[in-house]
Amino acid sequence: MATKYTNLKVIVDKIMRHPMLTDISYETIIDYTIDFLRIVGVPTLFLDKVVPLCINNYRCAIPTDFIELIQIVDSKTKECLRKASDTLVLSNSCKKESSIDKTYFIQGSVLYTSFVTGRIEMAYRAIGVDTDGYPLLPDNPKLFRALEQYVKLQKFTYLFDMGKITPAILQNTQQDYSFAVGACETEFLKLDLGDAETLFNTLKSLVPRENEFKRHFLNTGNKGV
Repeated sequence: MATKYTNLKVIVDKIMRHPMLTDISYETIIDYTIDFLRIVGVPTLFLDKVVPLCINNYRCAIPTDFIELIQIVDSKTKECLRKASDTLVLSNSCKKESSIDKTYFIQGSVLYTSFVTGRIEMAYRAIGVDTDGYPLLPDNPKLFRALEQYVKLQKFTYLFDMGKITPAILQNTQQDYSFAVGACETEFLKLDLGDAETLFNTLKSLVPRENEFKRHFLNTGNKGV
């Protein structure tokens, strides 16, 4: 679903209008926002990026905004890397280049490959940020409401644990969040006409086409290719 994005600052102003959320810090709201996006996990909430990376000594650092990997290709040969099945992939004593195909393995913030040096392109999902490093979110009122209810739920849970609000207030907040996040997930799972055409063409192909992985799934959504 194509959409435009807006700065988190716009949502923060709405959140702080609640009289019991005026004392919450900007940094705390950012932390809650990142948690919320990862919990909901709908791919369209993130930005798709492709970046060039340089492999040196079998490894390189992955981007700091990395959330989820899509695919990796060798920049020179355009060969797609598959995830390593080698149980000793991290062992220096067992390092050797594969004679069949190239592989990768991610651990922590480091990407390991089966070849010593080279250049690759990584396609991945990331949380968008503005020039100041603040998160960018899809400009959608259902998302804003769900995020607001998530922040409110976290705050009210602390207040309940401290005995400052009643169980009924917390239960009402939990219910509001459940309805809001459900509406948000439904909103971002909707298909526009282009998405629907791709999905339907993909479903028509009941038998997987050979070499689609190596072709970056380029023609998966096409008819008769």
